[in-house]
Amino acid sequence: MLDLSEIVLVRSTDFLSVDSNLTRLFPLLPFLASLYFVPEMFLSNRALGALQIKDGIGELRSLKGIKISVPVGHASTLPLASSHDALIQLLRNCPRLEQLEIACSDALSPELESTITDLDLSSLRDESAALPPPLCLPHLKFLCLSAVPICQLFLTFLGTPLPKLRHLAVTPYSGHHTAQLSALLTTHGRSLVSLRINTPRHLPGSMGDGPPPPILTSCPELHYLSLSQPLPALALPAPVQDDELLHPHPLRVLTIPRPNARFLRSVEALLHRFPSLIVVRVRAVRWLRPGVSGKALETGVQGEMHGWRRKFARGGVRLVDGEWRDPE
Repeated sequence: MLDLSEIVLVRSTDFLSVDSNLTRLFPLLPFLASLYFVPEMFLSNRALGALQIKDGIGELRSLKGIKISVPVGHASTLPLASSHDALIQLLRNCPRLEQLEIACSDALSPELESTITDLDLSSLRDESAALPPPLCLPHLKFLCLSAVPICQLFLTFLGTPLPKLRHLAVTPYSGHHTAQLSALLTTHGRSLVSLRINTPRHLPGSMGDGPPPPILTSCPELHYLSLSQPLPALALPAPVQDDELLHPHPLRVLTIPRPNARFLRSVEALLHRFPSLIVVRVRAVRWLRPGVSGKALETGVQGEMHGWRRKFARGGVRLVDGEWRDPE
């Protein structure tokens, strides 16, 4: 294992030095199975190429912390931009990969965001000629895509079968582009047991003008769901028969950033469809310590939390704070 995640880079020359050293080091590591990069560092095509052709690359199991730049180009060529070719070629040589984390730069120019927002993802998926050749990742279990726009890399993952994918963490590239998230879940959601959806801080508090991503219907085996602001609507289809328990959802743990009355009411209304739900976790809130006055416990966020804790308790669900950890 080679873990570079704790390296602190300050000067621009530090990035060049690390990249050059990695280019020379990779051919000397034929038995490398796990590789964690420096999160703040963009890896050059030269270093990616050296990693791609090194002995033993086919045995790599974990690749985390890869950061790549946003592809730029004209609107007509952006979906098939070649900026990520080096990474795609690397992944074609890693058939035993089980864990993969990829991050893109989240700095957007207004012109680039407008270009990406206007792209019609559904039409691109319908045109098989526009999709890149799929990868071969039959063992991939964990995938993290952070701020990856609709580009050749994203389309490659849409067209790649991932039969063993169980854990997905995704940060949509644009707050106005729910189609990107919906496409990922529609394509790869059926086998997921955990899903984490993050939202970059610079994006507006809206998931866009389109319909909400079909999280629960696209992920029928989901046990763990973690959401960020803005909270998408959760919905399940109406049952075909009168007995709604014929169509339960296996969700066990739901995590949200802060209490949200509208969202929690929608969850409360679906409790009879979540027979396995045991915990709703509010990760940005901490319970006040024992000894605090009763008045303090019933005001502000604490009062709201206590109110919802009582409501969820009636359905056998615990409302917990950010310090709670799943024993499993």
